[in-house]
Formats: sequence, C-alpha cells, structure tokens
Amino acid sequence: MIHTNTLNHSNFNPMKFKLDFKTTLPHVAMTTAYDIDIDRATGVEMDTTVEIDPNHGTGGWYETYDLDTGGDRFYAGGILEVYWDDNGDVRLTGYDGCFELPEFITDALESKGVIIDL
Repeated sequence: MIHTNTLNHSNFNPMKFKLDFKTTLPHVAMTTAYDIDIDRATGVEMDTTVEIDPNHGTGGWYETYDLDTGGDRFYAGGILEVYWDDNGDVRLTGYDGCFELPEFITDALESKGVIIDL
C-alpha cells in the first residue's frame, strides 16, 4: 500500500521499475498446498517480469514461466504488496499468487533496492 502522506510531498518521487530477465533454475517444482509434486524438473530456463509501480493497486506484480513450453509446464504470477516509507524506501510486505515467492524474484527486487519485509 502506498503511504498517501508520502505521495503528497512535492519532492517525493516513488521508485518505479520493470525488470525483464531470464534465469536457469537448478530445480523447479509445481507443488500443491498439500505438498504433492505435480511436476518437477532440473535446469529449467525461466522468463520473468517483475514490476514495481505506485500506480498499480497493490504496488506491483510478477510473472514467471518456463521458456520451453511458454508456461504450460511451469508458471507463477501474482501481485506484490509494496509500501513506500516516508524516507523513500520501498518495502515488499506481502504477495499473492503462489504459496512461496521464488527466491530469484526477491533477489531481483533486492538488487533494485527493495527491502524484503515478509
């Protein structure tokens, strides 16, 4: 959620970015909430997009899928719940769309200066 008092400051310029990247994961699994693997593979190349935007209802979103099948085999996507601190810091405070946000997505957010506060 965007801190509205912060957005009203005339000098405040909230962080906004979009990352598109590919990464090869050593292990990928599609697992149910009951910890049952539906599918698993090794050496999977994933195409990923992550966006932080104060104009997005929750502050951001993410999508990742395997390149071999265009996401038919492995896919995850959802929202990023982002909070802008008064000092301009950006915090990831929640997410939705998958049980556990993949580490390569949180790593990408951290590389852009987002504080992971889950």
